[in-house]
Amino acid sequence: MTRLQGIMAVASFVAGVAIACLCLFLVPPPGEISNSAISIVSELLVLAGAILGVKTSYDAKFIKIESDLRKKADKPDFD
Repeated sequence: MTRLQGIMAVASFVAGVAIACLCLFLVPPPGEISNSAISIVSELLVLAGAILGVKTSYDAKFIKIESDLRKKADKPDFD
């Protein structure tokens, strides 16, 4: 994961939590979160998960392909 991806994922997560806390405690009526706040929080959390998950999936597949290619290159060809 690059540094920028990590920063973006953490920033998205923190922004989602901050919006939820602000809406829960500061926006009237206290203790109730509006639907629009819930949707933006969920979108920010999905964004953070997508940034982390896509990179992890890509890295895992890349490592598998690389190891397969190394095994094939190390195998002697008897044709």
